[in-house]
Amino acid sequence: MTPRDHESVIAHYKTLPPAQRRTIARAASPTLRAELMRVERKLAMDRSPGALAAVLTGGREMQAPHLDLIDQAFIDMAAGRCDRVMLTMPPRHGKSRRASRWAPLWYLRRNPGHRMMIASYSADLADDHGRWIRDAINTWGDDLGIQLKAGSQAANRFDIVGGEGGLLAAGIGGGLTGRGAHIAIVDDPVKDMADADSPTMRKRAWDWWTSVLQTRLEPVGAICLIQTRWHEDDLAGRVLATERDAWRVIDLPAIADSLDDPLGRAPGEALWPERFDVTHHVKTRKRVGERVWAALYL
Repeated sequence: MTPRDHESVIAHYKTLPPAQRRTIARAASPTLRAELMRVERKLAMDRSPGALAAVLTGGREMQAPHLDLIDQAFIDMAAGRCDRVMLTMPPRHGKSRRASRWAPLWYLRRNPGHRMMIASYSADLADDHGRWIRDAINTWGDDLGIQLKAGSQAANRFDIVGGEGGLLAAGIGGGLTGRGAHIAIVDDPVKDMADADSPTMRKRAWDWWTSVLQTRLEPVGAICLIQTRWHEDDLAGRVLATERDAWRVIDLPAIADSLDDPLGRAPGEALWPERFDVTHHVKTRKRVGERVWAALYL
């Protein structure tokens, strides 16, 4: 088999459904089977942020049905099927780890020429996400097929070798100068209850949203907003009041409270019972009080 024939076989193999691929792999020579295993690994990493995490961590990264919804949202944003996603979930349920770390890593692997932005209420928090993604590329670059440019590896801004792709991280209120964004992630734009209760801070966040973030998006750019709902007039509240129909809202309370739950839970069922069951949430509600419970967990 010539090198060109070999490439043709591999290219055709990638287009086949899993059952047919398994049949071919079982009948392949040891050399070809090893090559097909490498192809399967790459196909798995391409499938979703969660699948990428499972491959790179040997299955140790947490997985759950609600995280699958985040994966699907990013798959749809990457494919151009969705350009506005809002995530509201309880703390410690993996939303930021999946949406602000694994998802950008997955997206940059598939689109090394694209730019991503991550913004949070503070530059330090945004930098933490950027640092994690940068370190992941340094650790798994050979598996990912991407590398960082030698002169551009800061936690808050780095570039990918071979094109214009990379990531920029900043705090809410800060500038997002330079290149635009194909996907912008705004994770925790409100620091706490005090900021949410402040008309000045709410206006500051909204002004930044309209005059800074919106102006940095590419023509086919998408936004993912991840927020705790502290106040009806917070950033997410204003977004929903002005353009609700434009957004895919993934609202998952700690305990299901409606019949149209995105995961199909019955009222009263916990979001992630393997980690936080209903008994745990009942105790948490007593400890944190009704306002914090409603904001963080509902």
